[in-house]
Amino acid sequence: MTAQTYNRVTATVATSIFLILSLLLANFSNQDSPDVIRRRPSTFFTDSTGARALLLVMRRLLPSVEQWRRPLYLLPLPDQAGSASTLIVADPGRSISNREGQHLDRWLAAGGQLILLTANGWLMGQGSDDRPEEIVDGSDENRADKSEKYLSRHAPSLAWAKPGKFKTGQASGSSVRSGELKLRWQRSFARVKDLNVIAAGNNEALAVEIPAGRGRIVAIADPTMISNGALRRSDNAVWLVTLAAAWGEGKILFDEYHHGFGEKRGTGELIRAFLATPWGWMVLQLAAAGFLYVFVYRRRFGRISEPPAAARASPLELVNARGGFLQAAAAQGLAAQLIVGELARNLTKGRRRIAASTDLIDTLEETWAPAGDAKPSVVRLRALLAKTQNGEQLTDREFIELGVAAGDLIKGSQP
Repeated sequence: MTAQTYNRVTATVATSIFLILSLLLANFSNQDSPDVIRRRPSTFFTDSTGARALLLVMRRLLPSVEQWRRPLYLLPLPDQAGSASTLIVADPGRSISNREGQHLDRWLAAGGQLILLTANGWLMGQGSDDRPEEIVDGSDENRADKSEKYLSRHAPSLAWAKPGKFKTGQASGSSVRSGELKLRWQRSFARVKDLNVIAAGNNEALAVEIPAGRGRIVAIADPTMISNGALRRSDNAVWLVTLAAAWGEGKILFDEYHHGFGEKRGTGELIRAFLATPWGWMVLQLAAAGFLYVFVYRRRFGRISEPPAAARASPLELVNARGGFLQAAAAQGLAAQLIVGELARNLTKGRRRIAASTDLIDTLEETWAPAGDAKPSVVRLRALLAKTQNGEQLTDREFIELGVAAGDLIKGSQP
């Protein structure tokens, strides 16, 4: 195979692979994504399935409307300052935990209003309270029939009809005061039994009231009634605003936690939440016991180490420096006077310093009486010192004799 043929084959294979990959990518990109995030009536979404429009309308008409992005067991009770009087939960994709359900019951008994738009009664979960179950499609009928539902605790007889086509009709009921509202829905209740129907359309029950202590649950059969698409084609927004505003004077909260939009908590808040648990108390007790042991018994961390010694100059270095200086200056007389002067300072009483201009040996003999065996050294010192004072040069041997004589006198004077 020639080089030209080899290049043509390579180019043909590469082009074929590129075309095949392009066709596969184009085929996959045309398929609809199965992600249920596109079907959540969340107040963060502005598409037809979202509920952003209702949030904006309520913020314009009502005093305080917020999004709730934390577990429901952290929801303040209605009798507390700054608490919410109405909680709106629209088609929650995550199940409600047992702890959340119990706290929500206490919140309702204290006077709260829960507006629950769900087609399955809100599934109960068995997982961790801090880590809810994954988001599921609320239209899963098989899962809804086999699982426990939150509404079944308060209204076990409640049942839903199968979803059909969207309908728009005149609304009636105690929650529709004007009697001229047109609601849009896709699903209704099939059985309500003794429950109070507060909204109906075309003889279909759309919303029921369930008393719960001093509060109530407003169960709405069709979650799409809160969607942006339904609000554009009906008076659903007016009806929902009336439901929320007619109950209490507290804040109105939209639950986003069960849509998967949990609030991000910082390190400090997570530490505080952990310390509030039994495991956190155990860690605090262990830490306190450890610190008490360290300080009471004065335990040290690491080996015992001596303090660093202060840097000191070597005496020999000082002697060498002075000797080198005097040698370079050829100052034999000064060097001899320094040796004898240091000798006089060590031997005289009070260790007084003797002036260099005086006769050092005479002054030394006046203040210190040498012993008999020391007199030869004194005589030798006098002779060598006189020699330097007369301007004569001492040999190296004579300088050594001078230093040795001074050293012998100092040693002999010590007890």
